[in-house]
Amino acid sequence: MPALKVISVGSDPELLWLRNAALKSAGFDVESAEHHDHALAAIQRGHCGTLLICYSLKEPIRQALADAFRKHCPEGRIVEITNERMEKSDFADTFVYGVEGPEALIEAIRRD
Repeated sequence: MPALKVISVGSDPELLWLRNAALKSAGFDVESAEHHDHALAAIQRGHCGTLLICYSLKEPIRQALADAFRKHCPEGRIVEITNERMEKSDFADTFVYGVEGPEALIEAIRRD
């Protein structure tokens, strides 16, 4: 079974690197993007699976990436990492509170 594709996007290089390492060690095929244009290009190439969006990006950018992902990857899922508690995300299928750690992130991505 091929590894699940994850496009991970955020503006903090250290957090991106840590997420990349944790997700790859869990068996995911991860494409990290520090700039939203790189994530958008991956989405437009049809690199579907899961879009992982970090709160470090401004809300309009997160929304634009989510809209593009829904258009190009209708079967994919969007997971948002947030730095504050919320009831539900405006655009993501699910979210993870950032301090919950890599196990919660991995579980959120594996969930169907």
